[in-house]
Amino acid sequence: MAGPEDEGTQGDSKDSSRGTSKDPAAPEPAPSDAPALAPLVASGAGAESPAANSDLVTPDPLDDSGEDDADDEEDEEDEDEDEDDRASEAELPPPTPAAPEPEPLFDQHPWAVTARVALVSALLGVALSAWLQLSIKSSWVPDFLISNVRGLAERKLMMVLLGAGLVAGGLVGLGLLTWLRKRGREAELERWLWFLVPGVLLPCLPVLFRAKAWQGRYEALLPIVILMSLLFEALVLLSLRSVPSQAREFWKQTLQQVPAVVKQRGPLVLVVASALGYAAFFTFFLLRWHYKLRTGNFDLSINNNLMFGGLHGDFLKSPVAFPDDPGKYLAAHAKFGLYLFLPIYALVPRPETLLVIQSVLIGGSAVPLFLFARRHLAEWSAAALTLAYLAYYPMHGATFSEFQNVPIAAFFVFSVVWAADAKRWVLMGIFAVMACLMREDVPVGLSVIGVFLLASGYRPTAGLVLAAFSTSYFLLLRFYVMEEAGDWWFPTMYKEFWADGERGFRSVIKTLLTNPLFVLSKLAIEKKLIYLAHLLTPLAFLPLRRWYLWLSLIPGALLTLLVTNYDPPIQFSFHYTMHWAPYLFMAAVLALVAIGKSPDLGPQRRRAALFAFCGASAVLSFNFGAFAMREGGFKGGFHKVEFTYTQAEADRYQRLIELVKDIPQDATLAATEKVGPHLSSRRILHTMRTGPHGAEWIVASSRELKLSKTKPSLRAVLEKKQYGVVKRSGDFAIFKRGYSTDGNEKLIKDWSL
Repeated sequence: MAGPEDEGTQGDSKDSSRGTSKDPAAPEPAPSDAPALAPLVASGAGAESPAANSDLVTPDPLDDSGEDDADDEEDEEDEDEDEDDRASEAELPPPTPAAPEPEPLFDQHPWAVTARVALVSALLGVALSAWLQLSIKSSWVPDFLISNVRGLAERKLMMVLLGAGLVAGGLVGLGLLTWLRKRGREAELERWLWFLVPGVLLPCLPVLFRAKAWQGRYEALLPIVILMSLLFEALVLLSLRSVPSQAREFWKQTLQQVPAVVKQRGPLVLVVASALGYAAFFTFFLLRWHYKLRTGNFDLSINNNLMFGGLHGDFLKSPVAFPDDPGKYLAAHAKFGLYLFLPIYALVPRPETLLVIQSVLIGGSAVPLFLFARRHLAEWSAAALTLAYLAYYPMHGATFSEFQNVPIAAFFVFSVVWAADAKRWVLMGIFAVMACLMREDVPVGLSVIGVFLLASGYRPTAGLVLAAFSTSYFLLLRFYVMEEAGDWWFPTMYKEFWADGERGFRSVIKTLLTNPLFVLSKLAIEKKLIYLAHLLTPLAFLPLRRWYLWLSLIPGALLTLLVTNYDPPIQFSFHYTMHWAPYLFMAAVLALVAIGKSPDLGPQRRRAALFAFCGASAVLSFNFGAFAMREGGFKGGFHKVEFTYTQAEADRYQRLIELVKDIPQDATLAATEKVGPHLSSRRILHTMRTGPHGAEWIVASSRELKLSKTKPSLRAVLEKKQYGVVKRSGDFAIFKRGYSTDGNEKLIKDWSL
């Protein structure tokens, strides 16, 4: 893909320089967007010629019966070999000259050089002092960062050590400058100092990778990471402009030690392994979360019940969400794509199967992202970006937000773009249809992609077809099919945009078209700006660095930022973030390409931006992501996730399974919020938040009575003796319609109904 300013990416943009030379002695050419440091060694010394070792002769074993004759023959052979060696040496090409040193960054006036050397070396010295203090015996650091708590004597010592580091660094720098200046090598010292200048941020490592100090403090850490990533990018750019020849030679020799198979296949293998690791990690902990009884009727029971009904011919019928008219579910969501997974679900028709499918598809979405990225970036750069995608903490929250169709649609969205980029038209069509079927709002993002492909001229025909198909499907589905199915509360999320007393999405569109300034006033509010910071800071704001890539903001802005009366769509821990993530990461790829084409230090700027991107991603994923498995440090949906599984929780789950084992599979049933998902593999399931609706059985927990109408509904049916207590175990109880009510009064008292 290419933007209006990126003509170099027109057509198939894979660089021909990635081909491997058939001549093993020929140096491997570096692509224009090779891994971060590869171009810095492109002009290093050539490989040593095999002829250079021609004087190393391995003697043949001597025959005991003819040693003298053998010696005479060896003398003659040695003379011949000496002549051959001299002839070979005469034919050898001259040695490759050493790589030239980069030009100095600044004026080389002696006083100016002295000032810069003193300043940079002093900053490195104080940075080293601060890093040591913050890393050794540093239990005091979290309180220091949170509350500025530090004893008077300790703070004084800290200042003394910082001053000592400042002075020592400056003196060392000046001493080296004096010594090297006598030898005419002062430029070499300054070059090394600028190469090492990112080290001034060394104290940030023990500070930013200090989870206790930032746990739950999103608004405190995000601005710091924004500022530090900008500074880090600037310092890395200075460093890349000043790489000494010795460092380039070292990097070149290091790369030469890497096996060819690792260079060629390493990025893809790394990405696939990481995607599988993501799938395995979230499968394990999602299932554990489920067995901890932390999943809910909304939304795991809804989706599992939809799938189970599909096995029996009841498509898009949800008695959980619409107890009186299950077929009305189409008014809420058009999840036709769920049934693409019916063959897999039929093997194990349980909610656990859906959690596994979700984890695998979200992790697997990294593969088409990588396949797209490597067509425009060096493979190792593409791999780094893809790993940052897997570390994207808003996506971790989306993965833990029950089971949802929007996150799994990312796999198909990425696949559409890769297929269009690679001119795999049949695959593009298949993936586009599958993506649109996932949910009614997914075509919005595909329409934007189609417009981009068309307007940029990169794939105009494919873009036109994709935009026309996605837009037509969305309009027909959202404003005709779904409205014909009935009413649902979703339009009330946009209530403040209703115009002239009208209700629904049509009224919202009228406001968008006629009063855009009013709309902007509702977007530029604190919680939405913080939400955008969560989404964009891990990407170092790359999608905003080219005006045409702002198109990547449209799907998420329309589907989340316009919401005025419901908070989950603008919270980073919910699945709604996946209306943003695929488009932002594809925009990040194109941003790096565009930065690399800048006439002023383009390749170095691209590498610096990639370093900043990876650094910001690492810091935020460490503090707020799931992989650290930090209790209370990661949020998924409404909950702060606990990664442990205690024996008490295992016993509680077993009590529930033992309690409900005799309930017939075909029985109608109502359940409280966290119990419901474990009983949702049936055709009729109701949630007690709306009442039993005449179900034959009720399964409830005394811990789940606060939600909506759960408590009054249960009290009413027990007082009216419509249901009787069949069995109790711990905080669980099962009730049956028409059963003996002898135990009702005691349960009402025990559960404080």
